[in-house]
This record gives sequence, C-alpha cells and structure tokens, in this order.
Amino acid sequence: MPAFAVACTPRGSSIERLRPGRYRVCDTDHHCREVEDVWSAFELVRELELEGAPVSDTSLADPS
Repeated sequence: MPAFAVACTPRGSSIERLRPGRYRVCDTDHHCREVEDVWSAFELVRELELEGAPVSDTSLADPS
C-alpha cells in the first residue's frame, strides 16, 4: 500500500498513512518517525512545531 498524505502544515511538517494503524511524521528537514496511530502523529507534529523539538527528541517518537 503506498503512503497516503494525511496532513501537511504551513510550517512544513507532514503526516502520511503507511498502512492501517501506522503513520509517518516528517519535519521540515525530512527527518521522519513512525508512530502507531493518528492521534500520536498529530501530537508529534504539535511537539515539533510548538515546542521546536527535533523529531528524534520528541517523547512520542517511536524508533523504527
């Protein structure tokens, strides 16, 4: 199943659905992490954009 764009923010972060229950969040520098559900994906984007945390340092980052 190809990735499906769920959201792109004005600041450049993006969320893609990889398969049911798996999402990829990427920051403006194209550093990406996979998370288990869409809620976690939106929370990760919030951390990236509002708190300025790099994708590797966020509390919701799920190493893959």
